[in-house]
Formats: sequence, structure tokens, C-alpha cells
Amino acid sequence: MNLNAWNEIVSGLSNPDVPTCVAAASKLYTDATPEDIPRLLSLLDSDDFFVREAAAGPLATLAGPAALPQLLKAYQRGFDEGHDNDGFSAALLEIPALFGPEATRAIAGFSQTAEQTLRDHALWLLEFCEKDDQPRSDRGE
Repeated sequence: MNLNAWNEIVSGLSNPDVPTCVAAASKLYTDATPEDIPRLLSLLDSDDFFVREAAAGPLATLAGPAALPQLLKAYQRGFDEGHDNDGFSAALLEIPALFGPEATRAIAGFSQTAEQTLRDHALWLLEFCEKDDQPRSDRGE
């Protein structure tokens, strides 16, 4: 996405008008491209929870398991600040859904090496990964 479009979206995410924020988050999700991944990662450092949560969705779908450490760190920050993280949780759940065995390997590996709080989040996410490379529908779930 070009810089002007990016700046317009980011400005909208911080707008006090709720419909403007929601529209900007939707546009970020639909218009972000793999080239935007570094900028999306930088949004995870925002002091604004809504901005971090808006970045989580496109990051999960575009970067997948590669962004797991940064996503889980921002996820924990939301909890530390007292947020319920529902939107962020939904974004994280896209990783195993979209990336299958690659996500399972990455999440399992991360759960072995991360500090305890992030490890707990990774273990939670691992519960949503396919087991034994069988689709959930084949296991009667």
C-alpha cells in the first residue's frame, strides 16, 4: 500500500470517532499486503490498544507463524492493560486455521523457548492446531 493510504488508515485508527476507527481497521485488514508487514509489526508497539488489535488481523493472515513472537507479546500487553483481547484472540486463531502444519510446528517450537507468559499463550494456541495432520472434521469434532 502506498504511504499516503497507509498514513490515512493509521490516522483513522486513532480517530476518536468510533465509526471512523472501525472503517480504518477494516480497510487495514482488506488492503494490507505482504509489503506492509514491517509497518504492521511497528503498529504492535503502539500505546493504543485498538491500533495493536487492528494490526493483529492482517499480520496473522499475511505473516502467519513468522509474526508469532511479536503478536503474542502485543497480546500479553493487552491483558496487562486490562483488555479482554477478544479481537486479538480471533486474529491469533487465524494462524493455525490458515497455515496448518507450518503453524503447528512454529507454535510448538515457540512454546518450548518462550518465557512463561508467552509460552502459556502459545500452548493455548496450540490447542487449535491440527493433531496428527488430520482435519478436525475427520476426528468427529
